[in-house]
Amino acid sequence: MAVLNGFLTSISGFLRTKDAVQLQVYLRVEPPLPDDYTQLSRELKASYQDSEKLDKLIERLIPENDNGKADEGDVWPGFLAFMKEYLEFWRDVNFEDLLETHTQLSALVNSCITALSNSSYGIIVLPTAIQLSANLAKLAMMLDKRPDLMRRLRKVADEGENRKTLVEGTAESIQRAFTMCLTERSANRNGIGRDGKPEGKKIGIYSFANMVLKLLFQCRKTRLANQLFTNISQHSPPLALYPASQRVTYLYYLGRFLFANNHFYRAQLCLQSAYDQCHARCINQRRNILIYLISANMILGRFPSRAFMSRPESAGILQKFAPISKAIRRGDIVAFKKALGPESGNEQWFFRKGILLPLLSRCEVLVWRSLCRQVFLLTYQFPTDPNSRKAATLDIADLLAAAQYCQKVLEGWQKPTDATTFMQAGRTHANSMFMKVPDLIPPAQGVKKLSAQQGTVFGNKMPDLLEMEAIVAGLVQQGLLHGFISHNQGKFAILGAKQRGGPLNAGFPAIWEVLKVRAEREGRDSEVPGWVQGERKGGMGGVVNLSGIARPVGSGG
Repeated sequence: MAVLNGFLTSISGFLRTKDAVQLQVYLRVEPPLPDDYTQLSRELKASYQDSEKLDKLIERLIPENDNGKADEGDVWPGFLAFMKEYLEFWRDVNFEDLLETHTQLSALVNSCITALSNSSYGIIVLPTAIQLSANLAKLAMMLDKRPDLMRRLRKVADEGENRKTLVEGTAESIQRAFTMCLTERSANRNGIGRDGKPEGKKIGIYSFANMVLKLLFQCRKTRLANQLFTNISQHSPPLALYPASQRVTYLYYLGRFLFANNHFYRAQLCLQSAYDQCHARCINQRRNILIYLISANMILGRFPSRAFMSRPESAGILQKFAPISKAIRRGDIVAFKKALGPESGNEQWFFRKGILLPLLSRCEVLVWRSLCRQVFLLTYQFPTDPNSRKAATLDIADLLAAAQYCQKVLEGWQKPTDATTFMQAGRTHANSMFMKVPDLIPPAQGVKKLSAQQGTVFGNKMPDLLEMEAIVAGLVQQGLLHGFISHNQGKFAILGAKQRGGPLNAGFPAIWEVLKVRAEREGRDSEVPGWVQGERKGGMGGVVNLSGIARPVGSGG
């Protein structure tokens, strides 16, 4: 009994001295551990199968403080219950059975969180609660990647009423601790002590929040994070007061949440800040941030430079995103569809990261804008008279011809092979100047069946003039084209060419500048819901809406 008695006596001493750090060091559960924990487990199995006997031992070796000194800590019923749960965990645990270990660890974490709720002494177990919650979250994430074990769990869940996943249930348990820390009453305003740092249990706000967010993103229940971000906006001290690791992790998940809800401008603000604060040696973390940062910026019309993509964390990402940015710049619908389609070999990777559909739906608008610009450059004849007041125009029929050409290429149409030219091995035919340029011909095996997203407009539907007018009108409404449509003449006229340095600058403004000005005008650049950047000056309450519906490209926050 030497190990068990010495263990409980040490715990009692840590409570008296309020040594939260040593308490955390002793109350560990994750292997590998010193041999003392193995011996502790053996003693518990040999002599304390009776829980009542274990209760008496705990009460005897961790007694209440009779000194009454204000500077000493004391024991409370919640902590005694937690210690009993901890010792029973080591008595009954079998690390070979991961599902049962998760159940036992969940009960231990819930007991620890209950001990944490004590208003006078609960702060002592805060580091322990963070440590045990991290162990539980890690185990839940590991189990979620084991379909053989999860299959057994689903069979049990199907027989009962509770259909929550293991990961979701774990997140719900840890969220109790998060709420407890967030809503703790503080003598100082906003929970900030005289030293300018968070005080009391508010120290643990972002430690628990990051665990919950990681679990919710793992089980694809990100909508449940909405309330968490709202509560942080209303009750949390400024994020800048917390350690860099917690800031980076939180901003990463907040950025991903905003990205998933179409708030791309705010998403890139969070992700850019997370990337800037992440240490240069944390390659994997910076890489994860970079995937969503590049995606958000591409939707906003900003593309990564070669110099930026030469950084270590960018290895392998350039090859995936470069074809997309190249297609957007050139207005190449065919190349854009292929860059995000199965032909590229990256479609599943984009899908697993949750960026495939946003890139497809949002960046396609930018491709159409570039295609309009390319068609304008190819067809518009600049006036010879510098004083001409005639507006520069884009013939929508020319845009239709380009769109129909792209549609045919996507369906598998090809240029016909000229046998005579082929036989001449590259020499020019004598009458080539009088010959008509061959058009595309349909494939012999029939046109390729396209899904809704794979076609120029919709599947195998051939674009028509009305649809081209609608696309141009949409670009004008979003500010990506500057001018108006003449329906009778079937043309798009550019306004303010002389004042803005020519029709290209006037009619096709820079995408990023347009969206940035719009965000600044709407105040989306100064405040990001869920990101507390300064002390709260107003009262509590109010509603922060973080979710959104589909909006014009880049307009979502």
